[in-house]
Amino acid sequence: MAYPSYAPVRQQRRRRWLLALLIALIIVAIVVLAVTRRNEARGVADYLAVAHEVAAREAETAASLETMLATITDIQRPEVMRSLEELRLSSEAAAETLAATSVPTAAGEANGYLVAALGSWTKGLELLDDAIVLVLDEPAEAGGTDRLEETFDLLRIGDLAYAQFLEAADGLDDAIPVSDLEVVAFTGEDREVEYDAQIVTLRLTSVYKLGELHDVSVTAITEPEPVGERNNRPVVPYSEQFLVQAVVANQGNEPERQVTVDLELILVSDEGRVTEKVKQTVANLEPGQAKTLVFDTLELQPGGLYELVVSTGVDKDDDPGNDAWSMVFYRNENA
Repeated sequence: MAYPSYAPVRQQRRRRWLLALLIALIIVAIVVLAVTRRNEARGVADYLAVAHEVAAREAETAASLETMLATITDIQRPEVMRSLEELRLSSEAAAETLAATSVPTAAGEANGYLVAALGSWTKGLELLDDAIVLVLDEPAEAGGTDRLEETFDLLRIGDLAYAQFLEAADGLDDAIPVSDLEVVAFTGEDREVEYDAQIVTLRLTSVYKLGELHDVSVTAITEPEPVGERNNRPVVPYSEQFLVQAVVANQGNEPERQVTVDLELILVSDEGRVTEKVKQTVANLEPGQAKTLVFDTLELQPGGLYELVVSTGVDKDDDPGNDAWSMVFYRNENA
């Protein structure tokens, strides 16, 4: 007796199962591809948004540096140093922002160029500070000009790397055309004068106020202040307390540390001169800053003739003529 064969039925079921599995795999693959492309596209868009922010910041830095170099002969040295520090910190912040950003595979090449540009610009700004100090403080040496040339070369290299970034970024995302990104260039044909090391050196060395200047001055007033005269000398009225307010000021362009102010109160009499000395120290005195010191432990004899001398000074003071203040006066008799 012959039995019917079930092989065709099993084969048909197997084919249907394999077909269903194949269709399911194709659907999964399509979904995964769509999600991957969507995620990649979103990643590119996010990356370009950060790149736009970074480029905008560097464009501002480049414009600020150009303005500073064009007007550097009109700026005091402390302001130049502060501006350079701010520009360097801004460029470093831009590089840190980019470094913290996720880079999609499609943007890998473009990101490489942008990282190179930011690194070169930041290093150039860092060296510019040292270069300008060398030119100002050692004008007879060529090291400052050489350092300026090195600095400007780094800025030019950064400009070239950024131009390559724009080319590589073109077409990454149709929603963000490369034309929307800032065109950043520290140097260029229209800025040859600002970024010529020899010209910048001549500008810097021709302006004295940009050179290192140390000048600390002092003046003082007494309390009570003199009223009237005796023998052509001012007379300080009698009071329970006599004090001196000394104002010490930094009129140079360099910060001064540990500035000492000396006070001498000299009693002049037929028996000779008796001197009382008091000293105070100002820990830090920035350019343009002034501080008031009070000397309130001084004792005067009624009717005495005194010479009061307040003095200060720093090493290599460029104007020692304002380092001292003095007054010869009588102390009035008791009221």
